Amino acid sequence: MKNKNYTYSILKYKHSALIGESINIGIILFFPLENKFVFKYSKNLTRIKAIYEVVSEKVIKLYLQQIEFNIKNINLRDYTLFTHSDIENTEEFDLFIDNFILPRDSSVLQFSKSKESLYNLDLDTTILNITNKFLLEKDKNLNGGIIQKEPILVKKFINGLSKFNSDILTNNQDKIYKNYKVVNEAGNEFNFEYGWKNSYLNLIKAISFDLRDSRHIAEKAYKNFGLFTDLKNEAENNNLKYDLLIGLPTSKDLFKDFDHALNLLSNLERVDLILENDISDYSLKAFEAISN
Repeated sequence: MKNKNYTYSILKYKHSALIGESINIGIILFFPLENKFVFKYSKNLTRIKAIYEVVSEKVIKLYLQQIEFNIKNINLRDYTLFTHSDIENTEEFDLFIDNFILPRDSSVLQFSKSKESLYNLDLDTTILNITNKFLLEKDKNLNGGIIQKEPILVKKFINGLSKFNSDILTNNQDKIYKNYKVVNEAGNEFNFEYGWKNSYLNLIKAISFDLRDSRHIAEKAYKNFGLFTDLKNEAENNNLKYDLLIGLPTSKDLFKDFDHALNLLSNLERVDLILENDISDYSLKAFEAISN
């Protein structure tokens, strides 16, 4: 490896093999020029607990602390095994992780295949920038939002679906869709994370109105009203229906604006609104359709 290179692998929390999704929870880096390993991880597991209903926070923390302990010991030891001459490519780095950090098995914490990159800044700044890139210690504000709630709404649907018979879901994969793309008449492409099929192909989009003020609620309602008005022809031509998972505002002062937004969106054709409290029932409805 050349000077000013570094190798990294992302530690992911994988909740379900069936869903096949993951959340970045940590990252291990190796800087050959300094002959140094660095491990950074999310100290706050709120994101995972918010998205997934059943999480053993204690077990995850024990894993993270053990990895951190291993890295500290490796940096303190003067073993030639850990010099940069022994880790010259990503395959060797992956092997190092398997042997000394965390074996690649079926546990919920797994390191990704490692990659190489370059850095030009000082080491501390580089580590900070990489950590900020791959790990989100705080939920970002989005369009004035208090938290990024859309992923939580989608995961609530998926978690509800996963509670049912996994064999039935596996045997009916032709009725479950991931990353379905709808292209409008202008050629613009819109991605829907999930869909499921009964008499329609029901495409799922989460819309959270847990925002800071009424202006942002109105802007979000108008934006989505315009979007699904634009996609009406595609729905009719392809037998689609759009199911919107709706997140409620936390502030009671915004309920009036929220009701106005719902009234606006309820006028859309081929669109159903599912409030967050009804998502579990919606998951059951989807499962029953998939299993028939």
